[in-house]
Amino acid sequence: MLIDYEIERIDETNYCRFDDMVFRREKGYDRIPSDTPISDNIKNELANPNLYVYAIEVENRYVGWISLIYMPKVGKWNGNGHVYVDELWVDPEYCGKGLGKALMAKADELKTDLKATGIRLYVSIDNPSAVNLYKYCGFSEGGQTFFMEK
Repeated sequence: MLIDYEIERIDETNYCRFDDMVFRREKGYDRIPSDTPISDNIKNELANPNLYVYAIEVENRYVGWISLIYMPKVGKWNGNGHVYVDELWVDPEYCGKGLGKALMAKADELKTDLKATGIRLYVSIDNPSAVNLYKYCGFSEGGQTFFMEK
């Protein structure tokens, strides 16, 4: 069942609503909407020209997001970088309604707009729903990798 939605890029004007959604994801319940001023650190991150965060809105409520990063490339890529899917989340209540596909379409749109070479992402093998979504969106497995952090 597909539903009506809007996708908005997150900036300083709608960040508090986005942050309320992140809170709901982490805690499992809604909080009183925040009107706390946005920190300078968040403002600086949102101003990064290579960061693209989009939220999907259903009935005046954000119910998912995609965080995309444009990674410039040189050398064999001829100055055409890649769009990386850093994070994608849809509220479980709205899974299976086409919202993840709509958010992935934003990645495709951004790739085209930036004339990027392609889109890359990492997905946990323990998340078969996400693996299936990405395969549906045209992604293929590129071999096994390790996700490492410091």
